Amino acid sequence: MHSWFNFGSIEVQKGVQMMYKGKNYYTLNVASNGVYYYYAYDTDGRRYKRSTGMVSKRLALEEIQRRIELGTLISRDGEQDPSMYITFSEYAEPFWIWDTCPIIQDKLARGGHYSEDLCASNRKSMEKHILPYFGDMKLGKITRKDIDQWILNLPKEHNISSSTANKMLAILKQMLRMAVYKGDLKESPADGVRPLVEKENRRGAFTADEVEKLFGLKWTTDDAYIASFLAAFTGMRLGEIRALRPSRIHKEYILVDSSWSDASGLKSTKSGKARVVPITLRIYNMLTGLMEGREDEELIFSKLGRTPYEDRHFSLPLKDAMTRAGIDFISRNLSFHSFRHFFNTQIIAAGVSGEIARNVVGHE
Repeated sequence: MHSWFNFGSIEVQKGVQMMYKGKNYYTLNVASNGVYYYYAYDTDGRRYKRSTGMVSKRLALEEIQRRIELGTLISRDGEQDPSMYITFSEYAEPFWIWDTCPIIQDKLARGGHYSEDLCASNRKSMEKHILPYFGDMKLGKITRKDIDQWILNLPKEHNISSSTANKMLAILKQMLRMAVYKGDLKESPADGVRPLVEKENRRGAFTADEVEKLFGLKWTTDDAYIASFLAAFTGMRLGEIRALRPSRIHKEYILVDSSWSDASGLKSTKSGKARVVPITLRIYNMLTGLMEGREDEELIFSKLGRTPYEDRHFSLPLKDAMTRAGIDFISRNLSFHSFRHFFNTQIIAAGVSGEIARNVVGHE
């Protein structure tokens, strides 16, 4: 259980009395009936009288120590409500750190999958957008009104979109629901908070005519052309293409079992599962040229085989090709990922079943 206080500043005096920031942390006394009780102080200096239920000083001190370790020194018997004493910053300390986040550990323990990149992104989001507002508040004193006011002001105060603000709200809701699950809160004050209205900004998909135009052009770099061609006709994500190695490439298919993250290097696919993607002889021949001189486990979309080219190595030539092809990629929100949408649209239109389509593109 999370400690409510910083015990590093506590000193023991005569084995009976303790100090907290210059104040008596607790003082031990004995009642007329022989039962020991104590006065304890919280971090704001408020005093509480509590009985140990013990008639022995030694047992009374042991009971006090037990309550300190449990974080229930100022709680009445059966009353454990740390949310009124712990700040949100203290509660949030283990969240969105891979080895300590209770949300992630719970999901993994139940056989689920969680992206390490998403974990790191959530940590940055929490530190930038959530802690500055709620950090000093007591966990149990955060209200729905507080959260509502925060989400309404978030876009203009941090110059972010409604969509991004809603993601921050989703992160906060996950954290507070975990507090309810663990018994730290009776209910989440965020559950009734409505998200902001988002403007339509869906990522577009290329048409068949546009794809034909694009690949009929001479691109500024051959490997950007090949990567885009591969995405358009396999549905592979850019991270999966950047992680591609000769050992995964076969004449009739590619084994997609990993992705590349700039934060963590080689990792599993987004779904956490490997999949087989069929390829044409043309694609295989393109990749054969990139595989020349590479070891089985070296990255083919890279200069030295160890670290792949950056995203812009692929996106900038694509933007150049789209401009020359007369494609309005800005208003339609077209990007490298749009090849994946194109591929998905084409195989569905061709009559491929939903189950097979999901397996090929790696959707759950």
